[in-house]
This record gives sequence, C-alpha cells and structure tokens, in this order.
Amino acid sequence: MFRGKARVLNIRPWVAVTVLSFTVLFVTTYVGAAAYIIFRDELLGAAVSRQVEMQYSYEERIATLRAELDRVTSRHIVQSEGLEQQLATLLSRQELIDHRQSVLDGLVSKARASGIDVAMAEARLPRPRPAGEAETVSAGDAAIAALGYLPEGGGSSADQAILDTLLTRGAEGTPNPALRTTFSRIESSLDDAQARQGQALSALGATVQAESERLSKALTPLGIQVEHADDDGTEPQGGPFVPTGALHFVERAAELDRTLDALSLMRRSASAMPVAAPLKVMRLSSGFGSRIDPFLKRRAFHAGLDFVAPKGTIVHATAPGEVVSAGRKGGYGIMVEIRHANGISTRYGHLAKALVTPGTVVSAGTPIGRVGSTGRSTGPHLHYETHRNGKAVNPATFVSAGRALRSAE
Repeated sequence: MFRGKARVLNIRPWVAVTVLSFTVLFVTTYVGAAAYIIFRDELLGAAVSRQVEMQYSYEERIATLRAELDRVTSRHIVQSEGLEQQLATLLSRQELIDHRQSVLDGLVSKARASGIDVAMAEARLPRPRPAGEAETVSAGDAAIAALGYLPEGGGSSADQAILDTLLTRGAEGTPNPALRTTFSRIESSLDDAQARQGQALSALGATVQAESERLSKALTPLGIQVEHADDDGTEPQGGPFVPTGALHFVERAAELDRTLDALSLMRRSASAMPVAAPLKVMRLSSGFGSRIDPFLKRRAFHAGLDFVAPKGTIVHATAPGEVVSAGRKGGYGIMVEIRHANGISTRYGHLAKALVTPGTVVSAGTPIGRVGSTGRSTGPHLHYETHRNGKAVNPATFVSAGRALRSAE
C-alpha cells in the first residue's frame, strides 16, 4: 500500500512452487549439514576406538606367538647343546683312547726291543662294518658309526656332518629316540676299549717286572748295580697308601717306561760282561779256588775253570773286547787274553792254536782259538779265567749268569 492505496500482486503458481522448493531444499541441506557437523566427531571417535581395539588384539596375538616361539626355540637350543656336549665328550674320549693305544703300542714295541716276547691283543675301537651290512643299519646307527669308526688320527672335517645328523628332530621337535640308545652303545664300546687297555698295560707291566727281577737276580752277583722299581722297605720311606691299580693310565705307563729303560740298561750292561759260553758244550773238570795240584799232588789255588773238550774244538770270546795278548805264556801254554769293559778281562789257556792276534777287536762268540793241551796240562781242555781290575774272580758267577740270561731267550 502506497500513500493510502493498496496494491495487489498476483504471483503465478509455478513461481510459488519453485520458491517453496528452493526453500525446503535449503532448509533440508542446512539441517543435514548441521547434523553431520554435530555427529561427525562421535562417528570418528567410534571408528578410531574400534581400530585401536583391533590393533591391541593383533598385538596380543603376536606377543603370544612370540612367547611360544621363544619357548620352542629355547627348548631346541637346550636340546641341541645337550647333544653337542655328548658328542664332544665321545669324540674327546675316542681321542684319548687312541692316544692311550699309541702309548701302549710304543711300550709293547719297546718291550720287544728289550728282548721280551710280548703277544698282546690290541685294544683299539671297532672298525667299520662291511659294506654288505649297510642296509641293516638304522639312520641313528649310521650317524653313530661315523663317530665310533673314525679313522686313526680322526679328522674334524666330518664332525659337522655327524653333528647335523645327530641333531635331527622328530615331528614334535624332540630328539631322535634312537640317539639315546646309540650314545649308550658308543659309551659302552669306549668303556670296553679303555678297560682292555688297562688290562693290557697291567699284563705288560707284570711281564716286564718279572723279567726285570730275573735279570736283577742274574746280574747282581756280577757287581752290576740294579735299580728296582719296588724297594724292599729297608730304607726310610712313607706316604699314603695308593694301590697301583688306582694310578692314572699315563702314570702307570710312565712307570712301565722307566722299568723298560732300566731293563734295557741291564741288558746292555750284561752284554758287556763275559757271560757268553766259551765252548758250545762245557763239561767242568776242575773248579775255581783251592784244589789238589795235578802235578805236585798238594793243595794249591786254581784261578779259573777247566772245561774238558776234544782237541781242536773252537773256543769263543765270552764278551766284546780287544785282544791284548795271544801266544805262549808260561804254564798257560798258548793263551789268549781279552780286555773287556768295566775293568774285566778273560784268559783262555792251553790252546792248541790262537786264531787272533793282539789288537784284534772281537765280539761275544768270535772264534779266538782251538782247544789243546799246551803248557802245564794233563790233557786237552780249556783253562778259562776272569779277572776284575787285575784280580782273579770266579768265572762260575759269569757262566751261571749267562745260563740264566739264555734260558729266557
């Protein structure tokens, strides 16, 4: 209405509908946007919360699996270390037994070189099975076979392959049950080998000790000082009682080695003494010492031994030495005198012929003359004397020692 006048506007229907539609659309859009803005934070918060819950769930499952993996891994490591330790122990024991066998073989060789006849079974580990038996050997036995039958001097190149086989696990991660049995079998085999070595060492020691005592008994009368492994207890001594069997193998072997050294020394000392036989067949007709002189028929001193033998019988040197005289010498007739070691000398009288000359170096058993009856003699025989540092000593002592030494050969 303008200046008191009313004005009427006519609005077409389609315009009214259009305006109304835009109005409703605007209001709806505005209300939707407002609702979205209002509830957006709540929706985002719910989504984030659900995501966090899922993450925590996954992390918990991962932690559980990791703990189980650690447990299984730890168990595997413990079992592996246990088997590795057992394998290392077996290899170490085998190496020790091989070393002990080498020591034992050396002692046997040394005993044989010393003149002791030793027949001993070796206590080595078993050797590999024949190829034909391979089909009957289980996997566990095959693994142990590589350990139990290592070649002499064993090589470490195969150790890792052996270990890989031994560390094989079953389906549940437990050790192969056959390993328990095979380990026990190998340990038993090593125990047997070690016991046989101890028995062999004891047997060898007893043999050597008996030979040492026999030599000592034979050589002591000759003035050879013999060191005994076992003292008779007359000298002051003491200490705790430890049975011989309780000594370590190495200590027993060292003691036996010292006894063999002493035995070799005794044999070398004996070989320098006039203990060989001057005649192949000796029949004594007159001994050493006081006797009735065959010519004067009164008591006199006889400085040697008389052995009856056919004329021309070969006379042998009784020890290594050097001929100092060979020819006629008073009542000895044709005589050969030989100087030996340790102040010992021997004389061979009434010879028909001397086969050596002064300065000749002879060995025990060297022919030096022939039996005769030259000089102050009633018939063919050998007059045999031994002197120590220029003084006559009874040759029977040396002859008896020689017989005792030869009796064991």
